[in-house]
Amino acid sequence: MMSAPMEAQIVVIDNDASMRDLLTSCLKTWGWQVLSYPYAHIELATLEQHPPDLIILDFNLRDNGMGWAFLQILKMDDMTAKIPILITTTAHHLPSEMRDYLWTRYISVIPKPFDLSALLMIIQKTLAQAKQAGVIFADDRTLPILVVDDTEDLRDTVATLLRLEGYRVVTAYNGLLALDTISRADYTLILLDLAMPVMNGLEFVSAYDRQLRPHTPIIMMTAEYDIRLQNLPSFVVGVLRKPFEIIDLLNRVEKFAQPV
Repeated sequence: MMSAPMEAQIVVIDNDASMRDLLTSCLKTWGWQVLSYPYAHIELATLEQHPPDLIILDFNLRDNGMGWAFLQILKMDDMTAKIPILITTTAHHLPSEMRDYLWTRYISVIPKPFDLSALLMIIQKTLAQAKQAGVIFADDRTLPILVVDDTEDLRDTVATLLRLEGYRVVTAYNGLLALDTISRADYTLILLDLAMPVMNGLEFVSAYDRQLRPHTPIIMMTAEYDIRLQNLPSFVVGVLRKPFEIIDLLNRVEKFAQPV
């Protein structure tokens, strides 16, 4: 027999009305207060005014990344950044290291279809850990970082990770677009791919070096092993070898990015 859950309020956000009804019914039966919304009917202000103890977000591949976008908004907002989150999804392509990273941030990924008893245990564990941790997330670090990479999946993954850590992120598809971007805004760090169309990383560095202005630190992201920092301008502060570990990425960013 399962023990009674601690008193808590849970918000369910899912575009599937039948799934919202199922979760609402089960969670209320288990003793929690529950509010449920489709994405179109939930606003950040609602969660800011009455922060729940847990949010269950559905990630649907047909929603064009709506779930990821809302997750990023939640984690970039002071009032909602510390709320633990469970993600339900039919997608099975999330890398294991991404899942591990999300778990360290009190964000669990629950594949659909899921067993309701298992869901209950995960909710209980998440709420208990959140209560014990007190302050789950580190202080917000709103650092503008430019991620330049022509590979959409990698670019979006890096941007998502950094936004979940509290950084502000802008992305660019190649070096030429990055040059235009830095002409209109300042950044504390540039994560720069080497092999890109139109203007590659080395061409970007060369063009950027000729600009008569303070230079933002750059970390090169590349699978090549013959890149030597001594042959590059001093503002190129490091090389991140692909494929890299999430912890290596975050450590580099934390070392070189400065608060605005």
